[in-house]
Amino acid sequence: MPPRTGATSDPHPAPPKLDAPQPDLIARWQALKADEPSLRARDAAARLGVSEAELLAARTDVEVSRLDGPWEQLVGGLARLGPLMALTRNDHAVHEKVCRFDNVTVCGGIGRALGDDLDLQVFFEHWHHGFAVTESLPNRARRSLQFFDAAGTAVHKIYLRGNGNEDTFRALARKHRHARSTPSQAASGEATRLQPSGRNSGPSHMSDQRFSPEQHGDDRGLLPEPVGDRVELFRSAPGYAARRVPDDSFQVSLRHAAETGLPVTLVVGNPGAVQVHAGPVRRLKQVGPWFNVLDPGFSLHLRADGIAAAWVLQAPTRDGVAISLEIFAADGREIARLSGSSTGDAKTGDWQALAASLRDSRDH
Repeated sequence: MPPRTGATSDPHPAPPKLDAPQPDLIARWQALKADEPSLRARDAAARLGVSEAELLAARTDVEVSRLDGPWEQLVGGLARLGPLMALTRNDHAVHEKVCRFDNVTVCGGIGRALGDDLDLQVFFEHWHHGFAVTESLPNRARRSLQFFDAAGTAVHKIYLRGNGNEDTFRALARKHRHARSTPSQAASGEATRLQPSGRNSGPSHMSDQRFSPEQHGDDRGLLPEPVGDRVELFRSAPGYAARRVPDDSFQVSLRHAAETGLPVTLVVGNPGAVQVHAGPVRRLKQVGPWFNVLDPGFSLHLRADGIAAAWVLQAPTRDGVAISLEIFAADGREIARLSGSSTGDAKTGDWQALAASLRDSRDH
């Protein structure tokens, strides 16, 4: 995943310089949405030349309430909302998991929600803006909590399920309502400049993280950094191996897993969140450039044309050899990671055989 913070990173970034929405922003967004109704908000904002947070704050067709932290307390209150859909994405992959936030722990600015249907880590130093959003759909209202980094890029979103507790959602939004929040932040036409909120407890210690076999061998744990040098680390460290495979190996492997019932661990992340699915995948569907897993309770949307490289990485761990298939974008950032269900599982040999069957890529 993208590096969460480097040794020289400022753990307290300056307030984002998000310009006031252009007077015609909403009109341009509505025209774009009419032409491409399935266009995701992140992509729409990029097409419009603004951040996703700026576009959301400017919208007048939905109820938008600015939120304030501490984010740790807000996330700790999610258990009262009942069933939710957690969404973590980056530029090329979207990971959606139906879940409950019943087991949340926070330590040193890092939060973790862990249960039978959810494995999520969040890094609050990258949570700078939050919104409670209510959208009117033809047959219901869709409610969500959406969190963005200092640049206005989404790091995590949480959607209330149909049978969720709407009254508790409103109460949580009121409790964490930002002092400067208005129902539609750009409705008055005044300049909207988002300032950091969240009153985080301080930076996490991610800048102190270093590569280790234990971290690599546990896809449910912290992802190692620096990501940009990840392949070189595997090439140079004794006992490790890195092998370039065709760019479509991720899709090929998921198709094999779906056909054979092989359980997998599928990780997608960004600087503010890392989300995991562990188990089988069943229903796969290609729609344009998007390769999709569309299972009950779990969805993956992978922008296949964003994959610039795929690598099989092998590392010794205390529990045996860990093998992962990892895909990277053209800028070197990791898009997603695929591995066996867990090191030492009965199906580990099947996953290792699948990884070994992927042919070497000639395009090194």
